[in-house]
Amino acid sequence: MSPIHPRPLRGKLDAESKVYGASVLGAPLLWFPAPAADEQSGLILAGTHGDETAAVVTLSCAMRTLVEPHRRHHVVLAVNPDGCQLGLRANVRGVDLNRNFPAANWQAGDTVYRWNSAADQRDVLLSTGDRAGSEPETQALCDLIHTLKPSWIVTFHEPLACIEDPDTSPLGHWLAKEMDLPLVTSVGYATPGSFGSWCADLSLPVITAELPPISADESTEKYLGAMVDLLSWQP
Repeated sequence: MSPIHPRPLRGKLDAESKVYGASVLGAPLLWFPAPAADEQSGLILAGTHGDETAAVVTLSCAMRTLVEPHRRHHVVLAVNPDGCQLGLRANVRGVDLNRNFPAANWQAGDTVYRWNSAADQRDVLLSTGDRAGSEPETQALCDLIHTLKPSWIVTFHEPLACIEDPDTSPLGHWLAKEMDLPLVTSVGYATPGSFGSWCADLSLPVITAELPPISADESTEKYLGAMVDLLSWQP
């Protein structure tokens, strides 16, 4: 049997999902267990920022393309479903989830970001939360990861156009080659309270895959093959 669904059969996502928590607005936080999971299985994330939707759409397309028995890695399509629905970078409380993780370097106060990748300064204010791990979306993802104990994590973001892998691992090299993006060990600025910082505290390998500024339409054209292969990647 082909590991790929014919294009006419990619209209719905029929993968089994499980609820691992609820968002501020009560949306279910869904994860998709890998049918072919083993001790080397990883976790693939998207939708931490609700204004970064190209990866959400492309990862969904990849899941609908690959026949389920061949998927080896777990998936969370929307870490921040409220933000994805409302078009917000933050969650509905205005907290940047990627500055809210209970990492040793978490900092209280405001954080700033650019309205879009063409803006010439970072001036849009968001919160890092009342405390580290204050948000239900953050708490639930931490709990899921402690339960799953994935071998590695790839988290998709936009729009820095690079593969950030502090360990320059074989998976990082492979992903950079498949997506034709530069492999870097740092994005070049501090990220206190970030998901990557929290994973580093746990010695959990994490790769941040930053797509360029791109539409969902172009992303599915350009990166679908790489994401399909990532879902079944083996060391």
